[in-house]
Amino acid sequence: MEILEQLYNDYCSGYSFLRYLGLTYITGIDALPKLQQKDDWDKFEFDSKREILNSIKPKIFHETMRLLSFFQKGLIKIEENDYSDYRKEEEKIELNNIESMFKE
Repeated sequence: MEILEQLYNDYCSGYSFLRYLGLTYITGIDALPKLQQKDDWDKFEFDSKREILNSIKPKIFHETMRLLSFFQKGLIKIEENDYSDYRKEEEKIELNNIESMFKE
């Protein structure tokens, strides 16, 4: 969860290719108590949090692998405190078709 929180912060700082991961974090995971607080959860709360995480985990993994492939191909590059995005418009689905990503 801490990594997704950092990705959300990066998205808010202008790394728009992180949009889906950032929005997934803020709309679904941010409200979850942090892992350090797990001793304070009751069993029902813990199980419900686990269900939420399990339901979004495949989508997060898929998006992470999709973005990683763009980095590996050199289509997204981070240089200093900025990035370059050389993808085709249709490959930028997190910017122009985010609704479909959330429905999948």
